[in-house]
Amino acid sequence: MTRTLFLAFILIILTACSGSSNGTDREDFVSETTYITDAYPPLNEECIKIMEQLQICTLSDTVLDIPPCTNKFFRVFDYRPNKEWEEGFIVEMIPGLYGSPVHQIVVIRQHLGKYLIVNQYLGKLMEIRTSFIGYSDLLIGYDDPDIGLVAIKHVWQGDKYEPVDVEEINNHFVKPEMKDSVNAIFLPAFNAGH
Repeated sequence: MTRTLFLAFILIILTACSGSSNGTDREDFVSETTYITDAYPPLNEECIKIMEQLQICTLSDTVLDIPPCTNKFFRVFDYRPNKEWEEGFIVEMIPGLYGSPVHQIVVIRQHLGKYLIVNQYLGKLMEIRTSFIGYSDLLIGYDDPDIGLVAIKHVWQGDKYEPVDVEEINNHFVKPEMKDSVNAIFLPAFNAGH
């Protein structure tokens, strides 16, 4: 009986003391930020196939109502850095496509073998920040006709991105004491239907 208690005690001590020191704890995680430039690099071939499947673009010369799958009109970003492109990605479109006078962003995700557009925003991607949960946080800039550029942080919640915080207005950080009032002005518009 004492031997069993001793082994149980050792097991408890080992479990309690086996805190991870290999960078997998939330406290050890270091987020990396990618600042989005104006470059339009070549598109990933897997992304092109998926975009064509979703009728975002086409590789056919005979289809005139869908833009061609080219980096002249689109660029793609990875929002799950530890996964393959086939798991999901972000597409940003130039202004003028599909009747939008501004950039459009769609977030594509694979679910049960099918590709879905889970978010659509009329804004421009500014930053992608890796997060502990494996889905990067996004900073998206929106043009407000009265105020200017409003930069809103979006985080993955459940099965899509949700806007959670207004970080900047016209490239100036929102002061902590103003956060609640600024968020109360801008975030409900997204929650009503973005």
